[in-house]
Amino acid sequence: MCGICGVYRPDRSPVDILRVERMTVEMIARGPDGCGTSSGPGFALGHRRLSVIDLAGGRQPMSSRDGSIEVVFNGEIYNYQDLRRDLETKGYRFTSASDTETLLHGYDSWGLEGLLKRLRGMYGFAIVDRTRHEIHLARDPVGKKPLMFRYDGEELVFASTVRSLIRGLKRVPDIDKAAIDYLLTQLYIPGPLTILQGVEKLMPGHALSLGQDGRRREIVHWRPDFLQHDFTVSDDEWMSRTEGALQTAVKRRLIADVPIGILLSGGVDSSLVTAAASQVAGPVATFSVRTDDPTLDESRYATAVARRWGTKHHTLDVRSNARSTLPRLVAGMGEPLADASLIQVFAIAAEARKEVTVVLTGDGGDEVFGGYAHYLAYHFADLLRARLPRVLNGPMASLGAALETQTGLLHRAATVLRFATDPGCIKYSAAWADRPLREMLYTGEFRADVTLASEPSVSPSAGAGLADQVMQAQFSTLLPDDYLAKVDNGTMAVGLEARSPFLDLDLITMAMQIPARCRFRGGRQKSILRRLALKNLPHHTVRRRKRGFVTPVGKWLRNDWRDLVDELLLGRVASQRGWFQPSALKTLVQEHNSGHDHGYLLWALVVLELWVRLSLDRTLSAEDTL
Repeated sequence: MCGICGVYRPDRSPVDILRVERMTVEMIARGPDGCGTSSGPGFALGHRRLSVIDLAGGRQPMSSRDGSIEVVFNGEIYNYQDLRRDLETKGYRFTSASDTETLLHGYDSWGLEGLLKRLRGMYGFAIVDRTRHEIHLARDPVGKKPLMFRYDGEELVFASTVRSLIRGLKRVPDIDKAAIDYLLTQLYIPGPLTILQGVEKLMPGHALSLGQDGRRREIVHWRPDFLQHDFTVSDDEWMSRTEGALQTAVKRRLIADVPIGILLSGGVDSSLVTAAASQVAGPVATFSVRTDDPTLDESRYATAVARRWGTKHHTLDVRSNARSTLPRLVAGMGEPLADASLIQVFAIAAEARKEVTVVLTGDGGDEVFGGYAHYLAYHFADLLRARLPRVLNGPMASLGAALETQTGLLHRAATVLRFATDPGCIKYSAAWADRPLREMLYTGEFRADVTLASEPSVSPSAGAGLADQVMQAQFSTLLPDDYLAKVDNGTMAVGLEARSPFLDLDLITMAMQIPARCRFRGGRQKSILRRLALKNLPHHTVRRRKRGFVTPVGKWLRNDWRDLVDELLLGRVASQRGWFQPSALKTLVQEHNSGHDHGYLLWALVVLELWVRLSLDRTLSAEDTL
């Protein structure tokens, strides 16, 4: 697990290696164990290393024996030993025990596309083919590892984070105001956008190539497909296959030359990972968080799972005094990310890093197996639509509209009725700041420069279930750009590697074929995983309502962090940027302090201001205390 960066020029003109060295310095937290650079005609590469496999060897940039191919690599290839054996039978000689060398020989033997088809892991890498004077960037299918780039027709600059990439650019691009609008709407910036104009995210499952002609070529080496199902398999067989695939995925991720632990939230997914790891490797170290809001705290469930499997368990209290580490937290973000649960991820990652270098997580279980309540609502809508006489569409639609303002089960019933009677355009993510609020907030100049974002949606297609389509859409957007970015930011900020067994490519490929009737058997979300959990976990930890990883940031902003909000959002520095109306910001803050919840929007604004001061203004450093 590392950070990578570099510059490539199609015309072979020299690249100042000092630019790349500055980029590596910006990523020191991602790779505290070592740093390396290399250069040649028309390129320079940089690497920060977190040693996990082959601690003595495996240094990067790494080149082939004849020097014709060079690679910088961030991530882990879990099947590298199998690939290595295959390559050795073809006559390739290995000089290290690292998975990085597999990329070098694999590219030479199979070409870029052949290599990508064989890889099982998480990665962002760059390969320079010196013979052809080509560069290839690639990102793993799910998007677990980030890779950003900017190509202006003369040179390609790339890095694992936007903050690092900035240090390699001759001129820092302007802030992308559309990205700000997305941040306030969704709390994250969807790819390929980034916070800066002209800087792009390489999308999950994509590869980008440039050669001497300067033409940009992009390929898609993997994409999800939740719409093709296997109806011949029984529920029991699906559960058996899931159990086997999860154990294989966990076993793959226990390969390391350093200590490994588990981030245990107490939910079904991380608890199943804990059970599988304990079965494979014996007692493991587990880490969980406890918040100062008892209505959001789930640490007791994590403790129960830890007792069941005899883990060495650690519980960390995360309270409002976390403000002292906010500069370090935001500095660890490649770009602004306003998912407030990152505070907890960062805190528990810092605690885990004291004992281990690698952690396993439960990320992806909900997205792969159907764990969210709205997935279930879309499934019920499909069932109702198939049985509802057309003459009842009008009355049912009216009933749904009447229930829209309700909460709990009645609101869910309204969702079911709305999509059963008129699926229309499916909105699969709520706006944290609606259009009227953003129009009030933005200055006239800002509004003139940006088309306001809409809530993410998909248009229903014939023959496919609503739940399947929403799962596919969120798997490709919300998962990589929010949830996985959150985990990568929070863990790599303290030099900790996170691995996600539920996002194993073989497990995903199997799970995508499960029909909705099996996913939601008995009217329950991810029923297969729940059945599996009842086999392996204390029943009271399974038979409860899903709560999610929630941080009481709204309460903190209203109370202990109130002065921070005033200084960052209402002060002179923020008002001079010309993005937001000072009077509107003041109204938002006053309403929040009076009890109207603007917590997530205010948090997004705080993160944005901190990130700009850290990364662009450079008036704040990660070591500063707020």
